[in-house]
Amino acid sequence: MGVIRAGILSRVSGKVAGVVGGAWKDKAYLREYVIPANPNTMPQQLQRLKMMRAVGFAKALVGPVFNVYTDRFQRSMSGFNRFVKDNIAYCLSTITFASITMLSGKLWTPTTLVATLDGVALTLVYDGVTVGNNGSLTDKIYACAYDSISMLWFFPAAEALRGDGTIDIGVNAGITATNLKCWLWAAQYSATSPTLLQMTSNAIYDVAAAA
Repeated sequence: MGVIRAGILSRVSGKVAGVVGGAWKDKAYLREYVIPANPNTMPQQLQRLKMMRAVGFAKALVGPVFNVYTDRFQRSMSGFNRFVKDNIAYCLSTITFASITMLSGKLWTPTTLVATLDGVALTLVYDGVTVGNNGSLTDKIYACAYDSISMLWFFPAAEALRGDGTIDIGVNAGITATNLKCWLWAAQYSATSPTLLQMTSNAIYDVAAAA
């Protein structure tokens, strides 16, 4: 049975006659009640498989990446849902890492990234001088790395500044450089007003073993 919260024009929860009411992202809605079909076609099975892989790949990113960055920047859907929407097509039998977009925005992207692994120390070196038409040397820089064998994510202990030109990530012993993929991005926001103004994602970067 449906429940009308406070008057006929207010929020409806549950089924009322031929319609279903609810809320998503604090937005009330009404839709026609339809019993969903489930023909379990091959395209549906493939889509479900891609969804499962995309969700599994992104789960570890919710706290350190999506909650901290994407959710501040975007209101229409969560950072997690946005990531899955943008990347589900690249999550087939194997994930197409080169096509994965971690986040998106208009801030100038740090470039000329070199990533090297020396033991358990992964170092990402980027251009800390060029700021483009809207960057700043005080932009926040953060990154993440994924090991395609252990399926583990690794993150820096703290943000760096664009002007630092380098950021470090600690990884587990035994991780091999050739199996690591890295993403790095810049963000602008104020500690006193933590609304993220702009952010951007680099393309993915392969890691080289230290000489």
